Amino acid sequence: MVDAAVVMIENAHKRVEAWAHAHPGQSLQGETHWRVMTEAAVEVGPALFFSLLIITLSFIPVFTLEAQEGRLFGPLALTKTYAMAAAAGLSVTLVPILMGYWIRGKIPEETVIHSIGY
Repeated sequence: MVDAAVVMIENAHKRVEAWAHAHPGQSLQGETHWRVMTEAAVEVGPALFFSLLIITLSFIPVFTLEAQEGRLFGPLALTKTYAMAAAAGLSVTLVPILMGYWIRGKIPEETVIHSIGY
């Protein structure tokens, strides 16, 4: 359920890193900071939302189960459906706003670590 937030934050980090390479020596703050965060959220937001929505809808057939199976799996499907629907909503509303407030400062560049041996 948190995968959408992780993907969105990773994309924001990539955007901040790309901005820092394009504007060396400048500080990302103010309106520019919010623009970069918005662009990062808009880029991956729709895909994340619809992927979570598809997972949510995939549990609908479980509600057609009857008798013992329905009583056994019904609560699981209901809980999973509500949780995934909430995750889909929060991934496109709350997460982008929190990214704007919490992703600050210098983001370390991503480096590739080569393993020696094996």
